[in-house]
Amino acid sequence: MADLYNQNPTVTHTLRQFISRAYNLWEKQDQHAFSKFVLTGEYADHLGRDRQVFLDPVQNRVRDVHGLIISRDYDSAIGISDRILVNAPITAFAVPHPTFSLTSSIHITHTVMDGERLRDVEYHHIPNFEFAHFGNRHQINIFFTKLWKPETEHHRQPSHISEEKRAFWYEYGLRPAIEALSGDAIVSQWPASYEAEKIRAKRTNGGYAWSTRVISKDVVPRLADAIRTCLVDNPDINDDDIIWATDFFFVHTIRGVKHGNYHRADGEAANYFLSDFLNDAQLSTEAGEFGKWYIDVGVEIASKERECLQWLTAAHRKVVEQALRIPTHHAERITQINSSKYSRDLSSHLTAVSGFRIVPGIRAQGPFEAAYLQAYTTDKSVVYHPQGGHHAKFLTAKEILGSAEHPTPTVDGIHHIYDKALLANSSNARLEVRVPIRFATEVFLNIDPAVIREALCSFTREEWWKFRITRLMGMAQTFALQAQGPTSLRFSHDTLLLTAACVWLINGLHARPEDGPASRKLMDAVLPVTEAAGANPNVLAYKTSVRAPWQHEEEESASDDDDVRRVPYNPYGCVFLRRIAIGSWDVPRLRVGGPSIPGPTFEYWFGTDHSRLKAKYQTSGFIDRNTISESRSTTNKARYLPLYVNFTGEPEPNLFNFGNRGRSLPSPAPDDGSDLEDRPSHLLEGGPQTIDDELSMLWRQFVSDLTSKSPNQRGITNPSYLKLNNVERQSGSEDPYKTLHLSDVFTAVHYKTASREEWLRSFDWLFPKSGQPTSTAVQNYRQSPYYKQWADLAERTRSNPKLFKEIRDGMWERIRTWTWMPNAQVDKMWPTSVRPGGKFTRWPATPQPRPAPHILLKSGVRPTFDDPPVNNGDDGGN
Repeated sequence: MADLYNQNPTVTHTLRQFISRAYNLWEKQDQHAFSKFVLTGEYADHLGRDRQVFLDPVQNRVRDVHGLIISRDYDSAIGISDRILVNAPITAFAVPHPTFSLTSSIHITHTVMDGERLRDVEYHHIPNFEFAHFGNRHQINIFFTKLWKPETEHHRQPSHISEEKRAFWYEYGLRPAIEALSGDAIVSQWPASYEAEKIRAKRTNGGYAWSTRVISKDVVPRLADAIRTCLVDNPDINDDDIIWATDFFFVHTIRGVKHGNYHRADGEAANYFLSDFLNDAQLSTEAGEFGKWYIDVGVEIASKERECLQWLTAAHRKVVEQALRIPTHHAERITQINSSKYSRDLSSHLTAVSGFRIVPGIRAQGPFEAAYLQAYTTDKSVVYHPQGGHHAKFLTAKEILGSAEHPTPTVDGIHHIYDKALLANSSNARLEVRVPIRFATEVFLNIDPAVIREALCSFTREEWWKFRITRLMGMAQTFALQAQGPTSLRFSHDTLLLTAACVWLINGLHARPEDGPASRKLMDAVLPVTEAAGANPNVLAYKTSVRAPWQHEEEESASDDDDVRRVPYNPYGCVFLRRIAIGSWDVPRLRVGGPSIPGPTFEYWFGTDHSRLKAKYQTSGFIDRNTISESRSTTNKARYLPLYVNFTGEPEPNLFNFGNRGRSLPSPAPDDGSDLEDRPSHLLEGGPQTIDDELSMLWRQFVSDLTSKSPNQRGITNPSYLKLNNVERQSGSEDPYKTLHLSDVFTAVHYKTASREEWLRSFDWLFPKSGQPTSTAVQNYRQSPYYKQWADLAERTRSNPKLFKEIRDGMWERIRTWTWMPNAQVDKMWPTSVRPGGKFTRWPATPQPRPAPHILLKSGVRPTFDDPPVNNGDDGGN
């Protein structure tokens, strides 16, 4: 444990001191010490003693003389009604949109009937779709209560409505209502049916371009009732469809407009700007009477000195108590780290400064009936970039592994943003509360400036943004060092674990750190750990139980190894990783012998499993165009082959004689980390020791893979083209390739007498030269262990190209002892096309051209068959 987790004495640092120490290491060009310090907080002091940073941003608490500006605003609003409450034209999708819907929580609930009882359900769990938008940013979603079912609430897409029901609602409800309210001239411009619009909208690339129609201002308030009337009055509709199709309501979303109505925190300004807010939103005069409205009221605190303000984690309870006007015990209860109502969002990896999100619940909602409260800072706006479910610039492991240059575009872009922000962007602190609109002019009017001041710390722009830049540089440097290393080390589990950890850290620098299941498994493996029993919940990496194992019923039968449960935590004031190995071996990694991540977690971070990942990004030896062009490779047909097994159990002779000629292979790239003694013993076991041992094993693996990859006929009931069982296929025997009685080997085959050049061309695809480009569609090769071994060999001999050529010539001489070989191509080992091209003969004969494996015969030999072959002539195709 001591080798995995740091036990050095801690030394308290401010952000400024941390940055200064990091930049001193950078200026000394000690890239290893720099990365180690930035990622783990470990360093050697001026006497050479190992020390550990404890970052304490609380030393930057806002001073009494620091001038603060406190303003109030209205950010956004949500209105629920059974009719559309907009005093303006709206732009509706011509037919219900298939994918646009409310899919995330809005922190309020809707009451539905569940059997014989009422139940409060989150809106994003009720089937809905985006109906229309109006104004600059506002939108309307329509919800169908009767389509909600308790069993679908936890489905992946509980908001989804089937295409059949969307088509029904359009054709029997919306379109007839438009016709009734606007007449033939208008409805004739609407799609005649859902299917007609779907056909029109389909793009040639497979996507859709759904059209919209403007609904006039005078039609909008009458539309909902007209839809219901058209459905009820249609005699062709059954009662069940009428029930779900008419039981709908609308949710109006008025998007954030806070920058347009900043005002003083007093009653007069609050009333004036609320009226202005509602008028700008173009809501009808009936909105207050017929709708249930919530509004987000904000208070923003800015530094008169243009510094970066941040919320102190320790002050969350006081802030909540002040904002919601609730008793201390309620504020304390809902700000406990393990409270289901409370989420904490670290700022720049610092545990002492963080925002929060709270759903107070009935007991803690206070006199304003608050539905939701959040605290955050505005520095996140400089990297705001909503895409793919993320709200800020987002890095992936795919970008890191697939890039030949570092820093990658995303990392370089984030660095540029931070660098410019250092000169121009301070950070304000914000509080936002969602309350019923009747309390809009009352909340946040009597905020105590003293409480706010005590809840904040302040950093100069240089301190705040340079801290982020320093952390980013440490991770970018780690990626660069990893990319320079040999593949055998670059793709070790411990190295990739560090890669994933740095990706996770970078994304958490400027956004809420990911804490889903895959991120938690990653934290388990890369962060320091502590015993769960009695641990301080405030320093844990994520919410988890801190009870002793004996308190868990399911662990009563646990083994002694489970008696001490450990959980990841952040004891040093910042999210630092556990100890890493970094030094002259140039491939930074986490120290070996520590926790790992399970397969599904690995696939979440890297998009595939370890074997496929290494095969995909193998860049040494020969070039993978898939990596260079970033073209997508086909993986659904991939079947990875087993390693060669000597089924006889007898010692096998060497097939090559390089050793007697004084040749030897360079050792695999060494990992000289001092922690290697911690590596499990099975990982230290060596393979073959001599060059001839290794090449013989590689050759046998090649033969096994080649034979195992022989194709099958189409149709599950049809036999394979090759008459060998699985044991024979994996035996590594060359006998099938040395026989000329082909009917003993094949059920069908295309063959031709081939020149030496044709053999050599196929050999080049089976054993690529160093630097030889390969295809983006290598159907068989990259699923074959021999191919990866050959790539590793090319890398190991990169500094000795003469030796690599000698080895390759030896493989060529070996394959020339065969009487036939597959007509290997750039994309597959075994082509089987109906018309192979060239003068191929097919056995057995067929009335029409049929597929079969293509093989090349050695010049001067003649195959034999149990039945005479028939030359297909032109039927074989040239």
